[in-house]
Amino acid sequence: GQRGYAFLALGNDPISQYYKNHPDDYFEDVEKTYIDPKNPFVEEFQVLAMACDRPISKHELKEHQEIIEHHIIKENLKIFNNRIVPNFDKINSMLNEYSIRGIGKSIDIFLSDRKVGDRVLPIALEELHKDAIYFLAGIRYRVKEFDYPKKNLAKLEKISRDYPYYTKSLTEEWPTIETVFEKRVANGVEVAFCKLHIQKKVYGYVNIELGQEITQGEKVMLDNPLEYDFITKGIVFHAPRPLKVIEKAEDEDYAEASGYHATEHVVIEGSNMITGGVSQDLGGISLGTSGLIFIYDGAIGGSGASKALYDRFEKALERSMHIVKECPCKNESGCPRCTFSYRCGNNNEFLHKYSALEILERINKGEKTELIDPTEGDRPLV
Repeated sequence: GQRGYAFLALGNDPISQYYKNHPDDYFEDVEKTYIDPKNPFVEEFQVLAMACDRPISKHELKEHQEIIEHHIIKENLKIFNNRIVPNFDKINSMLNEYSIRGIGKSIDIFLSDRKVGDRVLPIALEELHKDAIYFLAGIRYRVKEFDYPKKNLAKLEKISRDYPYYTKSLTEEWPTIETVFEKRVANGVEVAFCKLHIQKKVYGYVNIELGQEITQGEKVMLDNPLEYDFITKGIVFHAPRPLKVIEKAEDEDYAEASGYHATEHVVIEGSNMITGGVSQDLGGISLGTSGLIFIYDGAIGGSGASKALYDRFEKALERSMHIVKECPCKNESGCPRCTFSYRCGNNNEFLHKYSALEILERINKGEKTELIDPTEGDRPLV
């Protein structure tokens, strides 16, 4: 055979920073795949589709019995000759409107009165709010009209090719634990895998100059904030306090809360090497100075990404520590190679690199923490 060469072009991000310092791990890491077969919003339509394909015997699909019974009560399915068959009069419209590209409701996208695509909620609120710059087929457009929640549509307009900015939304989120599926201890930290209710609000955006992603951009507030809530799955853990940094800090609360926020960013970005995911698959919330950090599936109902992180949490925490520790930047808030996130809903504000490093070092040394209940006074940082 002929000798060949492969080249890896590294970017300005935490994963590239890690592989630059640990190249052997790049060749040893096996990209994982994940799925959540019990996502209730997917399961609801898949059971109907299976019944359309072939009648379901009563002894089949015991793991989906609850959703089957739900459909029978709603008369979407019916029992005929001891088999479960679809009621086409009721479900045809449901299945015709169902998109395999996403789950739940979506926003229709129009250009010159022609529908050119759609974007699933809640991510549509972040990408298609009024005056957002939206990428479609490699071309940038501005959103000139956004009608939500009445018509659920966005209208685009063309902008010049040399327009120098893109937009990033500003968001607030609040998590509520609905059900705890399981708990365990990772190093010394108690972590739980849960069903979560996420309340989300998009209240503004920032204009960021192309090529200047390290800057934080000019803030613009929306006249009418956009709100949405959804059910998903995720993990929660209680991070230890960065006592050494707090002791030296002029503003103790800022140093502590910003350390938890930076830790949340790094764990999400660093976990992609462990889970095989990408950053938009996971969202995160750190609650003020409580030390509670939530990392959840961005897909409604759950995608399996947070469960993959839960199962490999120790390795993700170790890599997160290396990312922060080995980044050469001297900025207190960090940089795009360690603590910054391109999807941060707080414009990459309230970040403290050295506080995050102490938190991650304490976790990896086995400092013990237990989960606590969140309180309304804790300011969520996303």
